[in-house]
Amino acid sequence: MTNLNLLYVEDDEEIIEDIDFFLKRHFNEIIIAQDGEKAFNYFEEKNPDMVILDINIPKMNGLKLASKIREINKKIPIIFLTAFSDKENLLQAINLHACSYLIKPFKIDELINAINKCKRDFFQENQNPHLKILNGDFIWNKQKKELSFNNQKISLTKNEITLIDLFVENDFRFFTPEEISEFIFLNNDIKDNSIIQLISRLKRKITNLIGNNNFFIENIYNKGYHLK
Repeated sequence: MTNLNLLYVEDDEEIIEDIDFFLKRHFNEIIIAQDGEKAFNYFEEKNPDMVILDINIPKMNGLKLASKIREINKKIPIIFLTAFSDKENLLQAINLHACSYLIKPFKIDELINAINKCKRDFFQENQNPHLKILNGDFIWNKQKKELSFNNQKISLTKNEITLIDLFVENDFRFFTPEEISEFIFLNNDIKDNSIIQLISRLKRKITNLIGNNNFFIENIYNKGYHLK
C-alpha cells in the first residue's frame, strides 16, 4: 500500500530530514507542513490518506488541527507525535480517534510499526465494514459477533460478547462500570465489582491464549473503560 499519500506535520527541520527518507518507502507522496494552519490548508487541498502530526506545532496545535480534520473526515488514520507523555494530551488524542500515539524521542521502527498498523486497520475495515480491528491484532465480526486472533476464533460467553459489542458500537467512548452493568444486566441490581471481574476474566482468557498482555480494553483513571 505504498500508493497512499501522507500529510506530515512537524516544525523541527532536523526531524523532518531524519524521517522523510523512511517515509518515502511507505508512501507515494509526502506532503510536509511546519505549522497547523498550513497543514489544514494542505489537508483540504490534497486530501491525503493518512496524517502524522506533532502536537506541539505553531499557529494551530496538533490537537486542534486533528479536531478540524475530524470535522471533515471521521476515519482518516492520524498518528500523534509529542515530546510530552501527559495524560491530558493522551486522552484528547484518544477522543480524536488516534490511530497511534508516539512519545519523542522514538525509534524509526516504532514509527514504521505504527504506520503499518494504521494502514492495516484502515484497509481491512474499508474492505469489509463488518470487521473491526481491535488494538491491531484482534478482529471483531460485527455480524457474527465473533472475536478472532490470527484467524483463530476465541470462545466467548454471552456476557463477554455483549461487553465487546458495547465497546465496538460506541468506539472510543468511555464507560463507567455502572453504565456497563446497566447495558449487560438490564438495570438489575448488580455490583460494579461484577463488571470489573468480567473484564478481568476476559483479559486473563485472552492474554493466556495469545501469550502476551496485548488486550484491547483499557481502564483510564477517572474516565472509565474504553477500546484502545
